[in-house]
Amino acid sequence: MKVKELISIYRYINDISLNGKEYLLDEENKELKFDNKKQALNFLSDGGVEAKNEEELEEYGIYFEIKENDDEDEYSVR
Repeated sequence: MKVKELISIYRYINDISLNGKEYLLDEENKELKFDNKKQALNFLSDGGVEAKNEEELEEYGIYFEIKENDDEDEYSVR
């Protein structure tokens, strides 16, 4: 089984970490995942988020999460 690390984008529900995480989804409601942080930042930039790194993303309440996925997981890679 092949395992690959991918980047997910999330925010805390209502900006409160005790509430859990909301992940960025595609048009089919599958979690969006990116091959690297640069691709994720570019995607967010195209959507109007003006952050150049993870620290600046936190000002928007947006975070990255590294996840390991095997070939059987359902997700959409950009």
